[in-house]
Amino acid sequence: MLNLDLITTFFLVFVRMVSFIFACPLYAIPGVPPLVKAGLGFVLAILVTPLVEPAATSFPGGLWGFGLAVVSEVGVGLALGLVCTFFFNVIRIAGQLLDFQIGFAMSAVMDPLSGSMNTLISRFLFFMTLLLYLNVDGHHTLIRALAKSYELVPLTAAGINGEITLLIIRIFTDTFALAVQICAPVVAVLVITDLSMGLIGKTAPQLNIFQLGFPLKIVVGVSTLAMLLPALTSVFKYLFDTLHRDLLLLLKGLA
Repeated sequence: MLNLDLITTFFLVFVRMVSFIFACPLYAIPGVPPLVKAGLGFVLAILVTPLVEPAATSFPGGLWGFGLAVVSEVGVGLALGLVCTFFFNVIRIAGQLLDFQIGFAMSAVMDPLSGSMNTLISRFLFFMTLLLYLNVDGHHTLIRALAKSYELVPLTAAGINGEITLLIIRIFTDTFALAVQICAPVVAVLVITDLSMGLIGKTAPQLNIFQLGFPLKIVVGVSTLAMLLPALTSVFKYLFDTLHRDLLLLLKGLA
């Protein structure tokens, strides 16, 4: 005989899992078929369901109540994926600011992974961040956090309040602040380079500063970024720790 409580619990767990997988940049890669992502969510739901407190088969309002419960689980998964998206976009924003200052912005091409126009350094930093995150088992950390979410936010128990709204706004604004901090050293060097080229142009008008400026800024910008790459590992570690902390704060706020 079918256990309706177990089937209902599994379905709600599966909905939250799949929503997170389709929203998190680490798993939501457009090149991966949707069936593979759904299959990953299905396998994770099978593993996690025995650890989750069973959901009741009777919902207030009948079918409408069950529909609201599904929407609630979708919202929790999407909220967790949205926070992950914010932090991975920090690197994209920092790279685009660098490309704009260096002069690579005109080389922007359509990136099928993000579905938007991305520049050279932006894509390079983003892929490097993904590799570092995989190297420190960040994908396992996200799966553990998702499994932990069923303890902090039981099925059908999620709620939205003013604190959650303020938290998401704070995370959104922090992404821009972190992006500016990451690219600030290189941008400062490029600004000094621009000022130096302007002074040279005033003292030696016969030089074509506009023509010399493009290759010089590329050399200076790329060289400065190469020298700063070892130091960026500590920045990435701070970024990952902040991501995990904010995921925990979000789950506590949704409870």
